[in-house]
Amino acid sequence: MNSSQKKALERLCPMVRWQVSMADFSSFRTGGTIEALVETGDCSVLPGLLRWLGEERIPWQVLGGGSNILFKSGLHEGVFLRLKGSQRDLLLREDPAPEGLHLVDVQAGIRLSRLLGWCAQQGFSGLEFMTGIPGTVGGAVAMNAGAFGGCMGDRLVALRCLNARGEAAELPARLLSFQYRQTLFPPAYREHCLITGATLGLRLAAGADIRERMRAVLAQRRARQPLGMPSAGSFFKNPPGDYAGRLIERAGLKGYSHGQAMVSPRHGNIIVNRGGASPEDILGLMRVVQERVRRHCGIVLEPEVRLF
Repeated sequence: MNSSQKKALERLCPMVRWQVSMADFSSFRTGGTIEALVETGDCSVLPGLLRWLGEERIPWQVLGGGSNILFKSGLHEGVFLRLKGSQRDLLLREDPAPEGLHLVDVQAGIRLSRLLGWCAQQGFSGLEFMTGIPGTVGGAVAMNAGAFGGCMGDRLVALRCLNARGEAAELPARLLSFQYRQTLFPPAYREHCLITGATLGLRLAAGADIRERMRAVLAQRRARQPLGMPSAGSFFKNPPGDYAGRLIERAGLKGYSHGQAMVSPRHGNIIVNRGGASPEDILGLMRVVQERVRRHCGIVLEPEVRLF
């Protein structure tokens, strides 16, 4: 951006920050530098911002909670958006819902952990499988996050979004295609779309039962995943009919290191930062894993982590 564009962005979004290290926002605790970061919990500023970015032809991206991203070293130009939310951004709707469901409106910037805590407190069941997954509601919807046989698409009734021109729309779930680790939008919204909120369909249950299921899911997750080392969770998508972690273990790569990045000895599909890993360490290890698995199993693993 030139100096006049920077001043205009500061007028539109006084909260903008410049030259921000992604090591502070990525769960990998490493990453390059982004030109501009806009964090906001006020969705009313977004339509004007997106219109201005389009008019100025300034690229933009959505970061979500930073739990599934990796930025290469160096400067990444453009504006990066990070939505925030609080428990005030959760609303139980009173209009009727099908099949005994209760509709809950959620802003995209709310952390999944906060949403799950609210559900347990209020007695709404259906999202327990998400326990322990980091990130935000918007990111979980965009990637159709899931675990233990459930996924976000199973609970989504509708989502609210803005297109590249800042125009708002509400898309019912029937217009979306929920695939493995991605949600496909209708053609008019595929090029650039910012998720601002979602409506979820949940069922009533006893809070004690919900919390017990959440504890069980968390125990399973902790038994399989490394603790105390930064990671992005599952690094590769599971290929059809198999598991990336099994293929990586079969290739003899559990515990394998490249620089300060390592394939977790506890779970083959998790790459961890042992301390001081650069993005290039992680990307180099990714390529080693892909090549070894290709040679051993004839399968090319696709990253689940978003690479910038």
